[in-house]
Amino acid sequence: MHFLLDSSILLTLSVVAATVSGAAVHHAHHHRALACYEDNSLRTLERFSTDAAAFCPKFLQTPSQQVPKNLAGLPTSKLSSACTCFGKTAAPANPASTPATTPTSKPVVISTTPTTVKASTSPTSSTSTPAAIPPTSTTSKSAYQPSSTSSSSPVGTTGSPVRGRSYGGGKRGLVYDYHSKDYSKFFKDSNKIAFGSDWGVNRSPAPGVTLDEGMFVPTIRVDGGLKNDGWSAAVKALISSGTSMIFSSNEPDNAGQANLSPAQGATVFKNFVKPFEGLASLASPAITNGGGSSGLGWLENFVGQCGDCHFDIINVHHYVNRGDVNVDQAVSAVKSYLTKDVAAFIAKHPQQFGGAKICLGEFWLWNASDDEGADYLKKLLPWLDQNPDVACYQAFGGLWTGNFINNAGTGLSKSGQVYHDL
Repeated sequence: MHFLLDSSILLTLSVVAATVSGAAVHHAHHHRALACYEDNSLRTLERFSTDAAAFCPKFLQTPSQQVPKNLAGLPTSKLSSACTCFGKTAAPANPASTPATTPTSKPVVISTTPTTVKASTSPTSSTSTPAAIPPTSTTSKSAYQPSSTSSSSPVGTTGSPVRGRSYGGGKRGLVYDYHSKDYSKFFKDSNKIAFGSDWGVNRSPAPGVTLDEGMFVPTIRVDGGLKNDGWSAAVKALISSGTSMIFSSNEPDNAGQANLSPAQGATVFKNFVKPFEGLASLASPAITNGGGSSGLGWLENFVGQCGDCHFDIINVHHYVNRGDVNVDQAVSAVKSYLTKDVAAFIAKHPQQFGGAKICLGEFWLWNASDDEGADYLKKLLPWLDQNPDVACYQAFGGLWTGNFINNAGTGLSKSGQVYHDL
């Protein structure tokens, strides 16, 4: 895989804050400060939002507060800005009832930080607190129960193969955003990276960082009115240049991310993703591995609202916390989730997911050290590469310092080197 580093040949999709409703804000599609997503600290607070909601207001008044276990891995120097942003970006309960925000006058290259996020700005109180996505332990919990009459066929053995152009034979993706600077240069000589995404539709969210044409996978994001006026033309241009897959909404079951009801998720898919059926492989909304009404429980309800939909890819995320599990347990949790829970879900819904493959669209062991992150990848990547039911995956990792880039920004971290080489 190669990255284009010459900004003069970047694909321009004219997605600036003033022209695409909702596209210039973070993928939670509310009033988000883009600067709030530095060093991934805010993302951790959103992942453990119950802890953060109780801790941050007290911490901002009295910094000597004891840090909860789930947040203990955050650098102390980042807690203040992350907590400030957590108060500013707490998501409303119902995005459809929230009017689209007026973009700032400053043109912003699209960034949609997935599961990553950052911050800076003065503290503001917030009356809304994101609903918690329960961190998963070594076993996956879901409200979804496999039907006893479901087909037992293995994933991907029925129906047509994944539609659309291939990514070039590989499965490994790379996540990045507008804070990734020119860090793509550290992966340009890797033959392991087959595609990438940045939680939006702009292949080059910042000068110096982009994927080759055809490798980029766009993700639909909408504003509070479930609109994105620039999406269709942008995706048509991407498909013309070789894009072969489209991601649906990012974590609609997470109040800190897309925050959509199953009915809203179905509306977004039908309006923005389904029109490209047959032109690219279409992924279902990317769900968390939360339990109850989130995760596969959310997707079960979504399928009920999207009866005439068909998906080439089932897109799932998987996070566990190093404070709860060791590296081996974390690896086992991913394998169990994909081969049991996700495979059973596919088998239960042959009309929507017949022949579908799995994309592990985001995964990581939160609060792991760099050595532990490298070990985690060494034990998991070969299994993902060899599993015929897995079409693609993206470690969350990514092109940020403290992740796959070392803290100094001068090269790859240990985990980044494994992702580059293995």
